Amino acid sequence: MPAEVERKIMKHGTSGVVAIPHSYRKYHNLDPGDEVIVLYNSLLLMVPKNKEHILEEKKQLIEKLLT
Repeated sequence: MPAEVERKIMKHGTSGVVAIPHSYRKYHNLDPGDEVIVLYNSLLLMVPKNKEHILEEKKQLIEKLLT
């Protein structure tokens, strides 16, 4: 489900938050309270916790993107 969207950073307390697009949440069956894994460097990568196996499968690509 490739897509590209722009999002604004919103303030929540002292943190900045970005809303996850509805279509992404629906596709991955994510509900409020579900966990995601966030990896970042110059890029930000978010993986639903129930898809954690993807991190191992794509480890080399992810390392290249985040270094």
